[in-house]
Amino acid sequence: MAATSSFIVDLNKSFGDSYTGVTGTMDFLFGDAGDSNANTYTLDLTIKNTSGAPITSSSITGFAFDTPTGVSAFTYNRNGTNFYKADDSLTISPAPFFTFCASTDNNINNGTNCGSGVVASGLANGQSATVKYAFNFAGTSPEVGDVSNAFFNLFDGLVLATPLNQNKVVNNTVVLAARFQGINSATENGGSDKVTGKPQTKPDGGPGDAVPGPLPVLGAAAAFVQSRRLRRRLAAARSAQQNPG
Repeated sequence: MAATSSFIVDLNKSFGDSYTGVTGTMDFLFGDAGDSNANTYTLDLTIKNTSGAPITSSSITGFAFDTPTGVSAFTYNRNGTNFYKADDSLTISPAPFFTFCASTDNNINNGTNCGSGVVASGLANGQSATVKYAFNFAGTSPEVGDVSNAFFNLFDGLVLATPLNQNKVVNNTVVLAARFQGINSATENGGSDKVTGKPQTKPDGGPGDAVPGPLPVLGAAAAFVQSRRLRRRLAAARSAQQNPG
């Protein structure tokens, strides 16, 4: 069997719009193309809309990501899905330009727009779709794990905003994104959001880096008081041991 390596990105952080609560995952499965070129690899990417209550409806109408240094000859196969390669706009505003983007906006005459899309053709709550890629990766006979790690490290570099707004991310660090539309509405006029995230698993199957949340002010004060009490108790115990009776 050909070697494979995978990890999952959890889409749960907002940029641009106020975060509505929509969620999703992007499952990156890398494999060896198995041809005469030792540096050719495949990627099966499964996008899933995991939104649920209180989100009554939503639609993933587009997704985008950057590729790490060393990737070339990147080709796309929509695999029968409604996600067409964007060749006009590669931006999900206000994030920067992406290496690759696809959306359900198949505007042949004017070019597919990454940040647009048709709600009815997207992925509704609970739905998923798998698209495929082939590409070359530079290096001296890299293993599939090396390729997977390169993508993982790129996506794991996301920077959170200030602790006062942990749902937001710094826009110039967004290297992966999904476009949600029709939120809590079945029409194009429904709510919309742009969501990014970080890997929830590592290529070796272990958990991704946890993102600590801000400590509430009262919690921080209580922790400080408890810490001082603990230090006093330890000091008293040491004193008693050094000066018995």
